[in-house]
Amino acid sequence: MSKFHRVAKQPLMLWHDAIAGIITHGVNDEAVDNLMDTLRRVVDADGSTLIVYPEGRQPYCPSRKRRKGEDPRIHIDQYLESAYLLDPFYRLATDGSAEGVYSLADVAPDGFKQSEFYRVYYRLVNFGDEICLIIPTENASIQVSISRQDNKPKFTAAQQGLIQRVFSTVKAILLKWWGSSQQVQKDHFLDSHLECALSHFGSSVLTQRETQILQLILRGYAVKYIAEKLEISPETIKHHRKNIYAKLDINSQAEMFHLFIDSLRMVTPDSPPDPLTNYLKPPAMR
Repeated sequence: MSKFHRVAKQPLMLWHDAIAGIITHGVNDEAVDNLMDTLRRVVDADGSTLIVYPEGRQPYCPSRKRRKGEDPRIHIDQYLESAYLLDPFYRLATDGSAEGVYSLADVAPDGFKQSEFYRVYYRLVNFGDEICLIIPTENASIQVSISRQDNKPKFTAAQQGLIQRVFSTVKAILLKWWGSSQQVQKDHFLDSHLECALSHFGSSVLTQRETQILQLILRGYAVKYIAEKLEISPETIKHHRKNIYAKLDINSQAEMFHLFIDSLRMVTPDSPPDPLTNYLKPPAMR
């Protein structure tokens, strides 16, 4: 039995017991694993996941907790390989300087629930609600996702408030863990190449405007939002989308998403900016 194990109690008692265990035994991988499970239990969530997004490297998942009997590996491998680039929580942390506690409703763009990313990484695993804790460091973004299945009620305001109140403690523990764990991390493929691939995806076959629109569609934005952002009419956006589908030989946003993911698997440090350049080449020419 883990030295951090505690029987289920009222949320604050459960939380204080977990923190007492971490103070007693120190901040290490087991302590962080216990912290993730405690965060899940204090708000009666179905899952909690810790993901680290190091600057210049691919993300990795040190801890993933689920209710007993559920497979914790569902979809995580493909997500960490490349799909994370389209995650609204990741984009919030990468494109700005976000820190704190956010709900999916806070960050998801209009049209996100119609996106292929949502279908694959939320609907297929029955995610109904999610709270994300974002902790920036000098060289990484640390994120904790706390989730509930679609057949459960959404997190209450009181439960979200509890996560807000413990955020500073979670941040302190994870920053201490991150500072000591960097010495033993494995090297990963440079994440900067994947970011470059996302920003240039389709540019070798599309116009600059079509590439802009493609980026926004991939990230889950609705036609109305894209039209407002680019200051053109929704009808023009739909016309460009039709041209994009024709040039990429696809018929839906779902096919666009999977083309993007498949093309990223061929990205190397020497690849051209657009991952489609190599992906569309005949095998003999690669």
